[in-house]
Amino acid sequence: MGSFSRRNGYVDSALKCECSSDMLNNRIIATISNFEQPTSMSFMDHSPTIIQSLLSEFGIIGSSGTSSRDHKTNVALLQKYVNDSNKWFTIYDIIESYLTLVSSDTSKYVTKEFNRILEEEGFSYKISRRKIIPLTNPHEIQSIEKSTHTPLTAVNMHIEKAVKLFSSRPQPDYENSIKESISAVESICCIITNSSSKDATLGKTLKKLKDHGIYIHPAMENAYSSLYGYTSNEDGIRHGGMDFKSAPYEDAKYMLISCSAFVNYLIEKWTKIQSSN
Repeated sequence: MGSFSRRNGYVDSALKCECSSDMLNNRIIATISNFEQPTSMSFMDHSPTIIQSLLSEFGIIGSSGTSSRDHKTNVALLQKYVNDSNKWFTIYDIIESYLTLVSSDTSKYVTKEFNRILEEEGFSYKISRRKIIPLTNPHEIQSIEKSTHTPLTAVNMHIEKAVKLFSSRPQPDYENSIKESISAVESICCIITNSSSKDATLGKTLKKLKDHGIYIHPAMENAYSSLYGYTSNEDGIRHGGMDFKSAPYEDAKYMLISCSAFVNYLIEKWTKIQSSN
């Protein structure tokens, strides 16, 4: 079942929260550098001293000139500050500070670029109204990690595959990640209800849980029955429906988190029933 830290979700997180990476740092700095090139005519509202002002906010004296050499010097100083800080949140502070220094129009444009980078690098943050907001909290991450270290190998494998497909870079496979997430729920339900063959579907086994002592609220049962329909009807993702050929990040993330939580929930209920028998 792995170590305590892995079972309880303290290491090896696929949804990157409260961290950064050299690649993320480098891409963000490079994006700022490209937007602030002194010869660029893309945004006439840009001040030639934006990076200098950004450096000043962090107590760094940059070059006051506007030449390409001055620009390179200031970018190098900004990069060095990030590299030397050894704090995961430094790059996020820089992003927010930078967005307060540029114009509203530029902020909207560069926010899209920053959000694209954050998603491509697999970090669970998004910029909205010039502020960075977390898309995933540590409790959700712990829930996912916990669901990969259950006593049930089949369940673990489905969540592990979902995590791997979701976090694969540079080409995540959100469609198949969703399939594996819902398959993990289907698997635990089949195990609990001893279902197999044509009866081994989530839609049918959810209704049979109460026959094995597991009672869940009808609203919750309906919700997961709807999720099963979302993935398994003739237009669903498990049948290659047209609507799911480019499953979005947010759908895959939601399914991974919610299915992991439901797996943990069912195992906890099932364990209590087994221990009382």
